[in-house]
Amino acid sequence: MPTDQQYQRLLAFRTALRRFDQWSRTAAEEHGLTHTQHQLLLAIRGSRTAGGPTIGEIAEALIIRHHTATELVDRAQRLGLVDRIRNADDGRRVQLRLSADGRQVLDALTAVHLEELHRLGPWLDPPTP
Repeated sequence: MPTDQQYQRLLAFRTALRRFDQWSRTAAEEHGLTHTQHQLLLAIRGSRTAGGPTIGEIAEALIIRHHTATELVDRAQRLGLVDRIRNADDGRRVQLRLSADGRQVLDALTAVHLEELHRLGPWLDPPTP
């Protein structure tokens, strides 16, 4: 049976997550992006796929439908944040990379996010069983 302290710690953890998410949304807006655009740039940059992720991989990472990911990438590409690159070995495969502008804005956002995570670190440790 969970203890009172575990319930309190779980509440503090969930509250910190919600505060971080709200803070992150505001930070993205201050850098000229929507929260979802920031998540897209992060998913592209954080991908382990050589040459960059596909739209399907982005959809999976962001937990959205493929067509929603396509629309998100289309908008980001029109803003000059993302490039589509045909795979040299398989011309049917299109991979995503950040443009220079996309890298610049993501670098700035990541710096402030890392600072905020450091500040929130103690609250983001999940409760022990």
